[in-house]
Amino acid sequence: MHLASLVPSVAVPRRAACAVVLLLAAAGGVQAQQAQSMEERLRAQLRITTSQLQQAQNELAALKAGQGAAAAPARADELAAMKEDLSRAKAQLAAERESRQKARDDSVQLKEQAEAALEKAGAQVAQYRNAYDELLKMAKASEAERQRLASETSAQHTAIGQCEAKNAQLYAVGKEILQAYEAMDVGTVLSARQPFAGAARVRLDEAAQQFGDKLYEGRFDARGAASAAAQ
Repeated sequence: MHLASLVPSVAVPRRAACAVVLLLAAAGGVQAQQAQSMEERLRAQLRITTSQLQQAQNELAALKAGQGAAAAPARADELAAMKEDLSRAKAQLAAERESRQKARDDSVQLKEQAEAALEKAGAQVAQYRNAYDELLKMAKASEAERQRLASETSAQHTAIGQCEAKNAQLYAVGKEILQAYEAMDVGTVLSARQPFAGAARVRLDEAAQQFGDKLYEGRFDARGAASAAAQ
């Protein structure tokens, strides 16, 4: 009895969970790389803006000191614009850091969910394996019982065949006895009872012995039939 169709594959849930873990890990790595690349660009932009703002502040201070009073308002406007750019850059960098932290938290959460799914799949695999083992034991026991019943049936058929053969043999012996008595006349019977009719007596005794032997051979022995069938 084959039980492979009952439990096609106990390892499928575990492989699926492993695949989910790998996919999540890969996705988390890609997100981390993208977030890191974005943060590096924002940092570079912030450094450039900060440097430009520092340079503009130095130039404005020089202009206010009397080196170019007419250009001071324009430089002040430029400085204000740079400060706005710097504020925006800082805000973008903070938002990017927050987004990166959120992505990291989501990756951790997904990883935990995948590990929980993997653990659950492992428990299901163990459950399926136990069920498969139990079904296998039941199948083996059922096959052993079937073989035992088949053996008993074979022994019964053998015994019935032997019994039928013995019955046929006994029937033949009975017919011989009947024919012998039908052929025996009254004179033979009376001579067998006389004290001096020894020859007739011997013939009758021999005939009786032969019939007795045939009847003994034709008897049915149930234990002998069972032993022969078992062999």
